[in-house]
Amino acid sequence: MNDRLPGIVVTGASGFIGRHFVIAAAGKFRLFCIARRSQKEAGIPNNENTHWLQADITEWENLLNVFKYVKDHGGADYVLHLAGYYDFTLKENRVYEETNVTGTRYLLDLSNLLEIKHFIFSSSLAACKFPPYGNTLTEESPPDADFPYARSKMRAEAIIKEYSNVFSCSIVRLAAVYSDWCEYPILYMLLKFWLSSNILMSRIVAGGGKSAVPYIHIRDLNKLFLRIIEISDGLPRFGIYNASPQGCVSHNELFKTATNYYHGHDIKPIRMPKIPATLGLIMRSFWGWLVGKETLEKPWMAEYIDKELCVDASATYRALGWKPTPRYHILRRLLFLTEKMTLYPNNWTFRNEALLQRVAYRKSTEIYNILTELRESLVNKIIQEVMTPGNEQRFPNYRKMDQDLLKWYITLNYQLVSATVRNRDRAMIPNYAQVIAYRRFVEGFKAKEVKDLMFLTGKTMEESLVERPALKGSKQRLDNYIILTSQLAADEFEDTYEILEAYPPEQVAAIETVESLASSDELKRIVLQLEDICSDSLSHQLSGMF
Repeated sequence: MNDRLPGIVVTGASGFIGRHFVIAAAGKFRLFCIARRSQKEAGIPNNENTHWLQADITEWENLLNVFKYVKDHGGADYVLHLAGYYDFTLKENRVYEETNVTGTRYLLDLSNLLEIKHFIFSSSLAACKFPPYGNTLTEESPPDADFPYARSKMRAEAIIKEYSNVFSCSIVRLAAVYSDWCEYPILYMLLKFWLSSNILMSRIVAGGGKSAVPYIHIRDLNKLFLRIIEISDGLPRFGIYNASPQGCVSHNELFKTATNYYHGHDIKPIRMPKIPATLGLIMRSFWGWLVGKETLEKPWMAEYIDKELCVDASATYRALGWKPTPRYHILRRLLFLTEKMTLYPNNWTFRNEALLQRVAYRKSTEIYNILTELRESLVNKIIQEVMTPGNEQRFPNYRKMDQDLLKWYITLNYQLVSATVRNRDRAMIPNYAQVIAYRRFVEGFKAKEVKDLMFLTGKTMEESLVERPALKGSKQRLDNYIILTSQLAADEFEDTYEILEAYPPEQVAAIETVESLASSDELKRIVLQLEDICSDSLSHQLSGMF
């Protein structure tokens, strides 16, 4: 780790914007990346200056652990707060308050503890009401749109303004952010229809085609964030900046440009008046509900047909000495988008569909939190089952084991499965299973006894979860997260036993590691490591240890 680099905490690091920023900033900062998904899931390369902290910003205890970790690794100078919740239902949801408001307040409190220099918050131009026709949004425009996401952003901005008395803060209101792979849901939906093989659907433009918003390329947005950090000492205590090109781009312009690039000639659009377009959105949404596959198209979108969200970002340009790059303007960059869609259709679809399926509150996070809460009681329950009269034949050797050591072996099994739920990564399981199988083999355990304890652990965990109201209907997910993980470990036990039965144990070069797992103190240490929020680093450490 390079201690001379400035430190920056990045929330939402596994999201679309966060992932691109972390990759762009690697080597320039010590990055403390806070995310609910694991580093592997997010596709972030390993880097000695990138610390991946798998934590939930709505849980203050999680952030206290983040504080301790960051302080122990050189501290932080900046916070880039990208984490937020948004969905396309436009319905009230407690997660707006928990993530966008409470989570932001907690991040500000964390920033105060860390004594940072500057706090950057990603808001949205979509949180502002569409201005009257011919007018533009400026940095002075309030986030006054009347829907849940906008209201949560307005409250978060107000809290940040109050906190700017403690350290300087910048609010960055984002235009529609896209990449060369698209990765912006509404634009993806439009291109999916306009560039499809359906002769009729590929020509439909809603209303008069005047619906318009501004678009900003992810590379330009990264440059803006880095520019704010670079000149933060000279910025005011509180500032609002529009991350946007000037003006806006209409559906008419998008349709003409995209279809021309894709087909090599102009396509005449079919303009669908607002009323039939509204009916079409209702039918699409209803069909998705009927078949159990929610669609991006929602009836509320009809309200914005032929409305323009045009922006004047000139004050931002002057304040930051930054401007969007002309070649990244959406009407020029559509050539890159259509080329990638044509040349790499599978990758194109995967990237965009995966983005649509992500939700702010991941079920795996909820499951992990419940498992952590239940661990002590469930470990005791497993011990009781092992020691129950009648299980002499099933667990003959575990029953003879020192009770404290037995408890920590079971706890280790339990926490390994829990960690794979949190990380969505089973990479550490095979190495662990091989070492445990070696030790059990040397001690005279049969493979079936070792496997049965693993299955008992997984079964006990799942049975306790399916009873929770919050996890109703999650049986298949729990089978995948817990039972399949137990099965993977059990199969590795069996594979290792076969090898050990074919070759003398003395020939297996794992004796030092195995001996180190013979004490309850060592097992406690490993369990504590598995609880560590720096989970991906841990995976590598454990892989080397086992």
